Amino acid sequence: MRNVIVLPVLLLVVALVANGCIFEPRAAEEPDSETAVPYLDRIDPKNVWDNMQTSLRNIHSPGWEDAILQADFTYIPDSDAESQFPGVFDGWHGEQEVEFIRDFYGTNPVVDVLLRDPEFIVPATSGTEVQWEGVIYDMTVTDQGGAVNRYRGSADITFKVEGNFWFVSIWEDLQGESDPGTSGGVALPTMGVLRGTIASN
Repeated sequence: MRNVIVLPVLLLVVALVANGCIFEPRAAEEPDSETAVPYLDRIDPKNVWDNMQTSLRNIHSPGWEDAILQADFTYIPDSDAESQFPGVFDGWHGEQEVEFIRDFYGTNPVVDVLLRDPEFIVPATSGTEVQWEGVIYDMTVTDQGGAVNRYRGSADITFKVEGNFWFVSIWEDLQGESDPGTSGGVALPTMGVLRGTIASN
């Protein structure tokens, strides 16, 4: 009886080895798709701005950090944000921006964002510096407790070339913008308020 069981098992093992199914090296597994964020090459300002949007949607700080010219970055708040957070924005450069985005993402928010109004006409790129005037962005942030905050503002964004790549060198928030889908025209806070809130905590 034992031979009747052992013989078919041996035949199966021999067949598998002959076909190369055992002891063959396995192909390397693909990296976890959740960690592979699809950023664009920073060959023009549009790609840089789109990468910042991708960073926000994926809560992935390297994308934001790579998009700003850290050695020569300046953030200028709108007057409402500045009055709400006096002194917070003094000397806000690349180091403060990196600290802000890391701390913000560290709160594990859920972000729904459109960094460029669909009607915005992207200026032609020429030379080594380009300014986008009056870019309207819209971002909704849901925190872990379920609280929802919306930031909608217009900004002037200056892009510069450094080496072979484009970066954001100046982000100047101009004013909060109202929701075009509602009546009343109440201006929503800009991302200056978000920056101020995070930096103050």
